[in-house]
Order: sequence, then C-alpha cells, then structure tokens
Amino acid sequence: MSTEQKNAIPVGRYISSLREHISGFGRVWVEGELSEHTARRGHWYFTVADETSALKCVMWKPRTLRVNFTPEPGQLLRIYGAPTVYLKYGRLQFDTLDMERLDTLGELQKRFLELKKKFAREGLFNEQAKLPLPRIPRCIGIVTSAEGAALQDILRIMRDRFSAVRVIVASVRVQGPEAAPEISTAIRHFNRLPAEKRPDLLIIGRGGGSLEDLWAFNEEQVARAVYESRLPIISAVGHETDTTISDLVADVRAATPSHAAQTAVPDRISLIQDIRNCERQMEQAVTAQIDAMRHRVRQITDSYTFNTPINRVRDAQQTLNGFMDVLHETCKSRIQHHRHQVELLQSQMEALDPNRVLLRGYARLERKGRAVRYSRDMKVHDRISIHLSDGHREAVVCD
Repeated sequence: MSTEQKNAIPVGRYISSLREHISGFGRVWVEGELSEHTARRGHWYFTVADETSALKCVMWKPRTLRVNFTPEPGQLLRIYGAPTVYLKYGRLQFDTLDMERLDTLGELQKRFLELKKKFAREGLFNEQAKLPLPRIPRCIGIVTSAEGAALQDILRIMRDRFSAVRVIVASVRVQGPEAAPEISTAIRHFNRLPAEKRPDLLIIGRGGGSLEDLWAFNEEQVARAVYESRLPIISAVGHETDTTISDLVADVRAATPSHAAQTAVPDRISLIQDIRNCERQMEQAVTAQIDAMRHRVRQITDSYTFNTPINRVRDAQQTLNGFMDVLHETCKSRIQHHRHQVELLQSQMEALDPNRVLLRGYARLERKGRAVRYSRDMKVHDRISIHLSDGHREAVVCD
C-alpha cells in the first residue's frame, strides 16, 4: 500500500476543501446566453453559456424576488456572484446574487431563429410533406446515444407496450461538433438499407439539456437529412418545453423520448382489446346474416307454394282459363258489334242505290255521260241517254 493511499481523506472533507478554495476567487460579473431555466419553490436553476462553455447557476428565492423580469432561454444575461461547489454531488455552480438582462438575444438564439426562418421559407416545415406513421410497425430504428438514459426509456416503454417490435439502434453522439454529422449519416444509412432490413420508422433524439447541448439537432445537415428521409421520423429532443429544428422538420414531434416510444408503437393490451372488439362485431354481423337467412328459409318452407306446388299450378291454370274466357267473350262481342255496323252500312248503301229508284218507274237521263237534272241543261237536237231499270235508249231532244 502506497503512502498516498494511507493518507487518503474522505470525499466530503475533500469537496469542502475544494469549495473553500474556489470561493476564494471572489465575486465577479459574468455574461452569457441563458440556455435553460427552471424554477422550484421560488429558487431558480439555470445555465448561461457562450460558444465554448456553459456555467450551471443557482439563485435563491430571496434574491429572485428582486429581479424585475422573467428569464427566458435565448436572453443575454449579466449575472453577479461567486463560484461554489455543491457538497452533495461535488458540482461546480455559480451562486448568483444579482441579474441583469441585456436588450439583445444570445448568439445561439439568433442562429436558431435565422435557421428557422430559412427552412420555413424553403418549405421544410410544410405539413403536406410529412409522412404518416405505420399503425403497427415491425421494425423501428433509433438514432441516439447508446449511453444515454433516453434510449433506455424508449426501450423500456416499447418492451412494456409492444414487445413484438424489432429495434435497431444507431449509436451516435448527441452533443458536440461530431454529433450532427453522425446523426445525419445514421438517418441516411437507415434509408439506404435493403427493403427487408429497412425499419418502418425512425426515432431520433436525446434527453434534456441546455440550448448548446441540444444544438446538434438544430444543424442544417440534420434538418435536411430528416426532410429527405423516405422513412417517417419521430423527433424527441429534450424536454416538453424544448423545441429544435429537427422537431419542426420531422413528421411527428414527441415531447420527450418516452412520448416518442408511446407514439411509435401501439399498446399491446389496447390492441388486443381492439381485435377482440372486431371479432365480436364480425361474429354479431355473421350471426345476424345467418338468422336472417334462416328466417327467409322458414318463410319459404312454410309458404303455400312450397307445400302445395300442384295446387299452385292448378290455381295458375284456372286463372289462365279465366283470362282465356274473358278474351274469347271480348273478341266475340267485338265481332258481333262490327258485323252489325257492316249490316247498317249495307242497308244504307242499298237504300241509296239509284237502280232501286228506277224499279219504281223512274228514268235517269244522261247527256254526254253526265246526269241531267234540269230541263235547261238540254237543248234542241241534243242526244241523250234514257236509263231504265232493264236497260237504256238513245233519244234526240225535239222541243
């Protein structure tokens, strides 16, 4: 055993000594962008950052009451206080005594707004371009850090809700300069897989953090990889209050990684209940059809026609004979009526026959083939024909 091991000191004493040493730096003004902010029982816990570093801060309730504005992520702040170490976890934090807001946005927030405006102008946020999620996915791809708690939350919820789904994890960095290239590469890799190995949808994301911690999901290359994906994507970055560019571009935005898992897969118990309800409805529908057909068959078998077909034929024959008798009587009546009409016409024609008049002693005179009705129609020396009942004679008018 070495001398250093023999002289080891307890952790608590070491951290206390470290805090005393750090507190010796004194109070200073620090300027940075507010990237996250939470309030608990009147105390404020927040982070200020610039392009290179982030500083965890705390401001106790008696001091927050003197601040005349509400801190919001993206604001540029100037804070006054001193560094200290939180004894329980050995964590460095800045004990804030006063806070001022500068009338400008932080650099990260300005970059975020510029990217948001640019992508909105290009149509990357259009709802018409978003893909629907499969109702029951067979395979899901997850793009996140293998060491993060977000992955474990997703896997646990999927296992509890729908364990039949297959999961492929692409472990990537979710923070730092290498994160964005790895995330975009993983998304494109999933899209290039053969159809039989390709997942039905993707989940990208990570747990909560400051604005700079989540910045990889605001990068342009990630946004374009999400937009160009032929696989539907659920974006689950940070907490419910966090919003990144990938959230806006993705087909579905989940408030948290746990919510993404709940959105991606159905609940097995609810799905089984839905299937049972469908089975019950199908059974009821088939049973109703069978009952209706059974009732129809019973009506047919109980009918007069089915039970006495010969009588039915005889009834039809009698009906037909009745129609034939009616038709015969109608035709006979019509014939008699027309015969009577012919006889009447014949009698009228006989009554008007000029030859019948000649039989009564009358004669018909014709001159040049035309009947002579008046004496003035004849002149002296005209030749006329005298028609009698038994013939005719020619004559000449003398007077």
